[in-house]
Amino acid sequence: MDLLKLNEYQERSYEERPSNMGYVSYGDDNLFPQYLIDLFKSSATHNALCTSIAYMIYGDGVQADTLDARLKIQEWGLQDEVRKACLDLKIQGGFALEVVYSIDRTTIAKVRHCPFENVRSGEVNDDEKVDFYYYSKDWGDRRQEPEVIKSFDPEAAVEHPVQILYVKPFSPGSYYYPKPDYIGSIDYIELDKEIGKYHINNIKNGLAPSFTIHFKNGVPAQEERRKIRNDIERQLAGATNAGKFIVTYSDSPDRKPDFEPFPLSDADKQYQFLSTEVSDKIMVGHRVVSSAMFGVKTAGQLGNTQELEIASTLFDRQVVKPYQSIVTNALESIFLAAGTPAVISVEEVEPMTPDVATELSEDNPMRASGDVATWLIEQSEEMDEDVWELIDERKVDYENEEMQDALWTFARAIPGSSAERGSRGVSEQDNELIRVRYAYMPKVTGKNGNPSREFCQKMVAAGNRVWRKEDIIAAGNRAVNPGWGPDGTDTYSIWLHKGGGSCQHYFERRTYLRKANERISVNQARKLIREAGLEPLEVNDPLVAKRPRDTQNRGFLPSNEAAKNISTPR
Repeated sequence: MDLLKLNEYQERSYEERPSNMGYVSYGDDNLFPQYLIDLFKSSATHNALCTSIAYMIYGDGVQADTLDARLKIQEWGLQDEVRKACLDLKIQGGFALEVVYSIDRTTIAKVRHCPFENVRSGEVNDDEKVDFYYYSKDWGDRRQEPEVIKSFDPEAAVEHPVQILYVKPFSPGSYYYPKPDYIGSIDYIELDKEIGKYHINNIKNGLAPSFTIHFKNGVPAQEERRKIRNDIERQLAGATNAGKFIVTYSDSPDRKPDFEPFPLSDADKQYQFLSTEVSDKIMVGHRVVSSAMFGVKTAGQLGNTQELEIASTLFDRQVVKPYQSIVTNALESIFLAAGTPAVISVEEVEPMTPDVATELSEDNPMRASGDVATWLIEQSEEMDEDVWELIDERKVDYENEEMQDALWTFARAIPGSSAERGSRGVSEQDNELIRVRYAYMPKVTGKNGNPSREFCQKMVAAGNRVWRKEDIIAAGNRAVNPGWGPDGTDTYSIWLHKGGGSCQHYFERRTYLRKANERISVNQARKLIREAGLEPLEVNDPLVAKRPRDTQNRGFLPSNEAAKNISTPR
């Protein structure tokens, strides 16, 4: 009789052991970081929590309190590198950054994210500090010799121009490697992965009930038993074979095989319990205050906006902010080494308040639109007069808009892709010397005895604040005057139509030059503008340069009912 040996679950080791190669092994096979990544990929709940919390840690990006530091953020392309580091921090409990010094070693030229799973720590020296770290793209391949890289030490920049800043918050019982905050729920994450495997295999095996087959004609040879087993598996396996039966042949009724099905248990209820239990324990491991924050409704809980507000505040205070402090403290040490000391912060996303919850509610037809003027004002800025000098202002005219941009192509573009620049407070129209912004003009409301709309009143009240073109265009995706869009829709192009039909405002293009730069003076810049030709590089919609009141039908769309009752004077 063949006996089946039941599988026994073995917890993955994360023991730290010195190796004969100089580095400290992380786990029995030195692959514990890779195991954590495997869990991240295998559990839907765990993956979603790690990803969402990492986004919360990153917020709306890294900010600095000095101009030099802000320029460094752009120069290094630091936003994307920090975003990656935040995900490592959540999955692995720590992160690593590669710091590359300039050729003359006086500052830092690059800061790049270094995949945490590729780095192993060296042993400590007599001062209880790690001098070197070891890097390998594949620690599972023992034939690859890891690269030895100096730990972050600005005083050693001359001898070691490439260094690793290894950030490892304190973990009880660990010295060299940090542990993720969900370490106590790893068994449940593993279980979540195995439940998924079980259901997939169940589908592949045709959802057939388990049974035993007893052959009463003796015990055949090993090769014959294997062939019989393979034949049966071929008949049963696969979702398309569900409900099929096995045809057997025997030369005697006494020698026919017996099929004894296992009685069906409440397996579905057991797995439902396991699924709920696993989800709850994973949430606890990630210190989630309320599952409703992540879109998971719990039976017996209303998940109202007050609960969301309290849960969001607690989670931000207990989880997100401590993580953000780890990130900003590490970055401040890098800026100090670069000779640009600064206070680094993370621009936080708006917490879940009743107003935000209502705005995001599926029952709210205006969700995610909010007050457009308020949103635009939040995106606006006041140009620092100590840094930027206004050299030109004129009504927007796209017939020479691109030509004006082309005047400054001799200046170095700001590093990073256009998508990165567009989301970091820097416009695609900007470079190291020039900033292009737009003002909402004129700064008056209620002309000709007609009161201005609330949108225009707020935009005018913003005073000297100005906007990037990208933000004005993006505002067109938000409802301004419900029903005033094409065919009665709620949205229209604010870039073209401002406050709507009969609006008396327009956008004014303003060009700013960086003061005290060594490339071009204010007079020279203004001379370039005066000498520029007026031939357009591309003909764009002339509505941009006009007040809606000065356009056909006074800016009202023919498809809109409001156009039928025009009472405002020209």
